[in-house]
Amino acid sequence: MDDEDLNPLQHEVLASLRIPDGWQPVEPHVIADVEQLLVDALAPVRDRFTVDNPLRINKHGLSTVHGCEKHHVEQKKEAFSWNVNTVRGTIVHKAVELLLNWHGPITPADVVDEAISSIAANPRERASDFLDQLPPADMAELRGAIVGAVTNFVDCFPPIKRQWRPLVEYTAVYSLFDNSVQFNTRMDLVLGQIGRRVLIDLKTGRIIQTHRDDLRFYALIETLRSRQAPRRLASYSLDAARLDDEDVTEGLLQAAVRRTAHGAIAIAELQLGDRIPEVRPGVQCRWCPVADTCEEGQRHLRALTGEDDD
Repeated sequence: MDDEDLNPLQHEVLASLRIPDGWQPVEPHVIADVEQLLVDALAPVRDRFTVDNPLRINKHGLSTVHGCEKHHVEQKKEAFSWNVNTVRGTIVHKAVELLLNWHGPITPADVVDEAISSIAANPRERASDFLDQLPPADMAELRGAIVGAVTNFVDCFPPIKRQWRPLVEYTAVYSLFDNSVQFNTRMDLVLGQIGRRVLIDLKTGRIIQTHRDDLRFYALIETLRSRQAPRRLASYSLDAARLDDEDVTEGLLQAAVRRTAHGAIAIAELQLGDRIPEVRPGVQCRWCPVADTCEEGQRHLRALTGEDDD
């Protein structure tokens, strides 16, 4: 498909992804300074972990510890269990992966069916057991929601060209202090060559501030791993066909260092038992494993429903 054949929504996304006139990459000395900022900020945990017992930092851990620390600690004790929302995201990502290599006319329902079959038939896919046990009516509802999301992607996102060097489920790993502090990321979609990459998170719900925080963490780790900063970050809502994007700058990377270091130190302190976790009621109270016994959480939930606390 030529650019002139794109619809207005596709043109809008393409305009955001293109390299603007006058763009300059982040300078190497800036990247070195950013790395030193992170090293200095993490000095308090430098000698408290080892390569055999490392401090592991990822997007989810940073998100939860910056929310409610008690929830962060308690949810780590719970075994992960699939639900309709998590499996929906997994299948959508698989469908997008298939779209990149799909030959012939694209029918979203066919792509979704292939994605579901691929996951359900592969015992190494963690969601396969959940899909096998899903009642037919629930499976039909799930399939319909995924077909809608994939249809929006096909209709509203410009067709991804081979020369954009697309990568799906791209992993970047970085470590400090002889591998005793390890950072792990996995990005939904990466476009472009190294040093000019656009990092894209695909969302099946609405876009919120924490999605920007997640992408900034991705940008920081990709920058330190490759010694070249990505060019742009974007969250794309499949439901709303909306792109929320920003350029990667020195200021953005510095902000990512501050958030990452603050969260990493908090995770380390809680993991080592240096202090008790702080309770910060919020949206996570709705699915917190200790919500029933948490006074602050119960008070927050009652306030959300308008119930009198007295």
